[in-house]
Amino acid sequence: MRLTSKCVAAVFTGGAIMTASSIAGAVTCDATGLGGTVIYVAGSSAAKPMLKQVSATLATQNTPIRIIYISLGSCAGLTDITTNTKEATTGTYWDETNGNAELSCDEPTGGATVDVAVSDVFATSCSNITLGANQKDFPGSVQVFSFIVPQHSKQNVISQEAAFVVYGWGGQTNVVDTWSDLTYIYKRDPSKSGTYSMLAKLLNLDPNKEKGTIPGAGKTPDILNAVYAADAANPDKAIGVVSEDYADANRVGSSSTTPVKILAYQDHGSTCGYYPDSTKNAYDKANVRSGLYPFWGPIHFITNVDNSQNPSNASVAAMLAFFTRNGLDDTNKKKMIDNEVAAYTVPQCAMHVQHTAETSPGISLTPAAYDPPEPCGCYYEYKATGSTSCTACPGGTCNSGVCRYGYCEAK
Repeated sequence: MRLTSKCVAAVFTGGAIMTASSIAGAVTCDATGLGGTVIYVAGSSAAKPMLKQVSATLATQNTPIRIIYISLGSCAGLTDITTNTKEATTGTYWDETNGNAELSCDEPTGGATVDVAVSDVFATSCSNITLGANQKDFPGSVQVFSFIVPQHSKQNVISQEAAFVVYGWGGQTNVVDTWSDLTYIYKRDPSKSGTYSMLAKLLNLDPNKEKGTIPGAGKTPDILNAVYAADAANPDKAIGVVSEDYADANRVGSSSTTPVKILAYQDHGSTCGYYPDSTKNAYDKANVRSGLYPFWGPIHFITNVDNSQNPSNASVAAMLAFFTRNGLDDTNKKKMIDNEVAAYTVPQCAMHVQHTAETSPGISLTPAAYDPPEPCGCYYEYKATGSTSCTACPGGTCNSGVCRYGYCEAK
């Protein structure tokens, strides 16, 4: 299938807010009353929408699995699993029998052992994190990240060079005219946040020198809230970075009554900027899937493994199969694509490029080609946008190629 896109030139001059649904009174996380084998997943706050989607699918399997999610930040989750540190932070889970309502729970006495760390970045991007020989990174859906500004900002694009100055100098000494006030340059702690560790890699910036103001609790929703709140008085001063599941659900043109604007990004060495999608109003992630837009990476799931490098916990293996597709039947593969679309992530089977290491300046100029073994770009595009140029195969056969999820793929 052919992916097309629109370029946005950059000039470098020197949603409704996503909140948790009603949180019920806490119960113990290992005794929620909803059933299923409990798996504790800790780390990235940006991964929460994806985990919410897959939670309902896992809870309704013949052998149910109950995800208890602990929002810490990518690097903090990685620290827990690599040091075998128990976690006493309040957990989050979802009730699939009640519209997937979000609920909270207390960790058991003495804390919970983290079964899976979820991270936006490779473990090597976090300070002092080294995976043990008995631990492995299982890459999952592609998580996209965007620079966001208030909806009435006059800005449409930011270059790598401008972003380096904004987050490297924080409006001091060297300045980008628009984003020159440290108060409105929003960030998270890179030592805990995978998103802002990846931002540092994207900009070739020492994460310890990343400048900005940490709003609220310093998690993804706090960045979103702060950027939106600046719209009333300072629409051209505020900027932040969030994952696409938060940006897309609240972007200008969505059903959100309090949206933010997504900026196009111009990579180092590129002549113009690109949105994650083919246009600012699309949802096809065409520029991510083709490699023109570089700010993304797979969601990483890190867990303990046996001597064969398979998850040592059978329930963890069953959960990760939904992300790796290892041993998954076609019905559940299709459910997972639906989950990934609903969470504004991209399934690996819809990608034409891949990142085998963290993103970096200029990476979009020489993207690493990827040919998925079971491509799903046609179905993904249909689910994400409501239409596709691919040939439908309602009878299950194609004149050429292979019928997958109702559409003819090349193989």
